[in-house]
Amino acid sequence: MKNKERQLAAVLKKIKSKEVFHVQIPPKNKLVFNQVVPYIFLYRQFFSPDPMLAELVKSEPAYFRVKDPELNVSDWIGPILNQLVEEFGACLIIEAWTASPGQEEDIQIHIARKNVQAIAQYLGKQLTSEESIAKVEIITDSKSSATQSLSPASVQLDNLNSNILYMGLEIKPKYLLGSNQQILPIDLRHFREAISRSLSKTFFEFIRIHTVSKPTSFKISHPKKMLPLAWEIDQKLARESQRFDFLLLITPTNSYDAWLQFKKGSYRKVPVFRYRPMPIDPDIIKRNLYNLHIEDLYDPSIAYLFRDKRKELDQMMSMLSERGKEGFLLGSMQVFGTVNEKLLEKAQAILTITATDTENRGREEDVVYADEFAKLAQEELNYLKMQEPNFGTTVRLRDDIYGVMVNQGVLNISKQYSLPRSRVKALIQHEVGTHIVTYYNGKQQPFSLFRLGVPGYEKLQEGLAVLAEYLVGGLTNNRLRILAGRVVAVHHMQQGNTFLDTFFLLVDKHRFIPETAFQMTMRVYRSGGLTKDALYLSGLIELINYIKTGRDLTLLTMGKIREDYIPIVEELMLKGMLKEPVLTPRYLTSPYTDVLSTLKENKGIFQMIQ
Repeated sequence: MKNKERQLAAVLKKIKSKEVFHVQIPPKNKLVFNQVVPYIFLYRQFFSPDPMLAELVKSEPAYFRVKDPELNVSDWIGPILNQLVEEFGACLIIEAWTASPGQEEDIQIHIARKNVQAIAQYLGKQLTSEESIAKVEIITDSKSSATQSLSPASVQLDNLNSNILYMGLEIKPKYLLGSNQQILPIDLRHFREAISRSLSKTFFEFIRIHTVSKPTSFKISHPKKMLPLAWEIDQKLARESQRFDFLLLITPTNSYDAWLQFKKGSYRKVPVFRYRPMPIDPDIIKRNLYNLHIEDLYDPSIAYLFRDKRKELDQMMSMLSERGKEGFLLGSMQVFGTVNEKLLEKAQAILTITATDTENRGREEDVVYADEFAKLAQEELNYLKMQEPNFGTTVRLRDDIYGVMVNQGVLNISKQYSLPRSRVKALIQHEVGTHIVTYYNGKQQPFSLFRLGVPGYEKLQEGLAVLAEYLVGGLTNNRLRILAGRVVAVHHMQQGNTFLDTFFLLVDKHRFIPETAFQMTMRVYRSGGLTKDALYLSGLIELINYIKTGRDLTLLTMGKIREDYIPIVEELMLKGMLKEPVLTPRYLTSPYTDVLSTLKENKGIFQMIQ
């Protein structure tokens, strides 16, 4: 008895001092506070053995896992809950157990006190928003006016503070099959992650409404110490990602010479493109990727990020294995998507409306060449360095690329590159203000994938980059024509047409000059067929809709993310696991922000046409 009293006193002292602790309560019970929070998850494993709950409990910031049926849980939980109320003004206890046979709902939420009704409804809403959870019901106990736990093994709350909110989750084990209770691992994982996400959101909502604290005060201050497996997986994913440069490996090294030969042959012979040697074995990288134990991560948001990235890298390896073959295009459709009829119609409409705006590059009086453009880009890098002294990257002039591209935060410019001076500011904001800024901001995040790019980031990234051109007044009709022409070219390629077919479609029907049409066609047909170029226009269209809802553009610069990742990003920021952007691109400062207010009333992409 004295040992128990000493142990309990030590626990209460740690809660009061906000000290993280893991306590073994003999013989088999564990009390864990990964962070001292006004919340505890209770799982009495001895009467409700369940493989999903055994994993779910580990994902919670504070939990009490009881394996010993002889332990008097109330003797422990009562003083702990009262201490949490003393520290935070209120606390939330959630208990989970396996449902009895015959329960129709996926989850029943049991409550006894009226003051928990609102937070129970919030949890129910979060649960039903998950794909893997079909039906949730809130059940109020009316058998007794006394407040008590509604689980089969009761924790008496009658004498506890009224600011203790209790919910019981009775969970139907739909991830167990048949009378022998065979585990369905994927269903189990999806169900566990759905509940974990919902509990996490409910926890922060509870803090906001019921406690004297703010949700931001519960940020995880030392995530590396808490999630060693997560950091190990992140580092290994980054290492595999950096073994190759995908865009450079799929882009011809002889693009400019191929154009000269194509022109010399009167555009009648399909150019022969050469590519860099393959420095990796895709099969070995795939093997390394699937040796990562992502399934052992209990934070559902982090596990989702890593699984998604692994899947994308796997698909990219398949594409590189098929470089120059038919399989490359099929892989591209998986990674970068295809052109649907709605996007094609908008692209064709843009080309029709701007048909009189044929390219006048040959008549452009003031042309900027590669050397000068590199100096102007460096000036923009210096502007960013004034915001963050540790910021630094380089500009490289190269003879093995065509045009301009950013790779791993470095601006690469073809030595043969030139552009109208009127396009310089727009292109700098596209490449430096967007691609380099999001790379550096992503580099400041604890997880590497925010600088390398989360899966599918290209649509939002390119849409934001084109929006930057518009905000600084450089999105000309000719530029819009190129974006629309790329969509048409990708669609034409998808339909099985040849390089020459697409080239002449762009020249004869859509009135692009041959050099521009060649560059567009080369980009689309490189390595066997790349659908990525359709993302520029589709990303811009989606971003306009994003702006019209009044949402924050600055958040989109925190790394290389995609739009449906934003709730995950916001959650991880709330937990303190991601940081606010350290660099702000010029186009999101005055006077360019004034243009954003007009975009909110914009009817769509067509109002961008001059």
